[in-house]
Amino acid sequence: MTSPMKHHLLAALFFISLSPLHAVDATATKNIASPLFQEQMFSLLPVAPDFPKTDFAVSTTTDFVPSKGPWSTTCSEESVFLRSFHTVDLEGKPIDLRVGKGGHLYSIQSAIGELVPPQWRHANHKTVSPWNDEVWQAVAVTSDPNKVFVHQSGCYVKPEEPPFYAPCLAQSWSQEDKTFTMLSWGIVPQVTSTLVSEVLYYTRYRFVAPGVVEVTSGLFDFGKRNYLWLNTPWGGVRQTALGELWIADKSERGTAKWLNPMPRFGAAHDGALDSAGNTGGWMAFAEEGQDPNRYAMGLTFGRDDFPTAGMNPALLPRDKTLIRFGQAGGKETRNYIVAVVIPRLGVISGHGVWWRYYMAFGAFDALKKQCPDWADKTSGGEMVVPSISPETRNFEKCIESGVIPREATLASDLSRSHVFSPWPKPEDVPVFAFQLKKDSTWVVTTDPSKYAALGEKDIKGQDLYSVAMSFSEIRLLGFTSISSNPSQ
Repeated sequence: MTSPMKHHLLAALFFISLSPLHAVDATATKNIASPLFQEQMFSLLPVAPDFPKTDFAVSTTTDFVPSKGPWSTTCSEESVFLRSFHTVDLEGKPIDLRVGKGGHLYSIQSAIGELVPPQWRHANHKTVSPWNDEVWQAVAVTSDPNKVFVHQSGCYVKPEEPPFYAPCLAQSWSQEDKTFTMLSWGIVPQVTSTLVSEVLYYTRYRFVAPGVVEVTSGLFDFGKRNYLWLNTPWGGVRQTALGELWIADKSERGTAKWLNPMPRFGAAHDGALDSAGNTGGWMAFAEEGQDPNRYAMGLTFGRDDFPTAGMNPALLPRDKTLIRFGQAGGKETRNYIVAVVIPRLGVISGHGVWWRYYMAFGAFDALKKQCPDWADKTSGGEMVVPSISPETRNFEKCIESGVIPREATLASDLSRSHVFSPWPKPEDVPVFAFQLKKDSTWVVTTDPSKYAALGEKDIKGQDLYSVAMSFSEIRLLGFTSISSNPSQ
């Protein structure tokens, strides 16, 4: 390791069930350990850049009211909803953004209507994907030993099954900083799979200027596998709303090339793949037409010049940041233009990384002038564990504070003397509390796979697991070492 410090993401002591969530701001959440614990937990993302203060309004609510859509899915939107934000775009026009339970951005209601794809699925398809795939989210991919995706959002489900989303474990809103941060446990997008997720997603949305949202996406790998292919973000827009795709020109700041005809997503030979260093560091989706002030959305990915000195080389598995883009399906079906950023970064066991990018909304001409500046600020790096002593708690304190019920039992991998920290030290593992669906009992463990096991095997003889089928509530108590009893 180049740096002497281990770099990780976080542990949390907020506890949210998998039932529909209508949580209040973190400062009023029932299961907060203390304001200090909260501060330490969220400090594991890098300090946000210091920008001049801009006078514009942002309001937020956890009260659910259906969005205008329209959506193609018949699933209840309330099942995905976590929180909505109301602010203005570059021209001061209203815009509403909605965040799902996993921390993914599932709705953007702009001056020209909804920008997120309608969630269309062919009637003959065996599964549906309501606000799970065609949203703005992070995705981690492992090939160790089999290729498995871990969504920030949720699962594909059968038409008769209820939606299932990655559980929200912590959330906090700062009105002063116009910043929302949250923690979620990523989910393998198949309800039944050969792997239980080993990825925690930490997301910060900061409203930095009218029409501009800064997104910092953190990923922490607490398992035994490496996730060396990250999509941060995976996203896209409705082609009927924003039907033009533009890629920033490297040679002249503030200019972009119109991709006409638009390539098909996934077809590298069709021009649907490039490296960030070949571009001006951003792309834009715009309304079709000639009006310079037509509505547009910008996404930055930088020019691959973020600092990497001192980083663990294993967290830089490729020498280029890649971008993928193109249309998927027609306007009458999926209605989807895809945009994916694959940073040079990857995560390995016991480490975390972060990636910061910007989304801008408003008139195309204004957006082209601003996006180069936001592209300059796009960056990434390792998660850094603070050097201060963390606030801690143990099993008994969790019971005394009502975090877990008194009848909760400790699994054999833990003792009552184990201490839970808000962030992982080297070799630490997360401590989960699960309410089991089979009998409603509670168990505290560091081994999610043991309790998510279905006792079945796939056609290759591999064990099958299901978080959705096994747990009715999921809580993250912190991190601890199980290599030895810390009290001895």
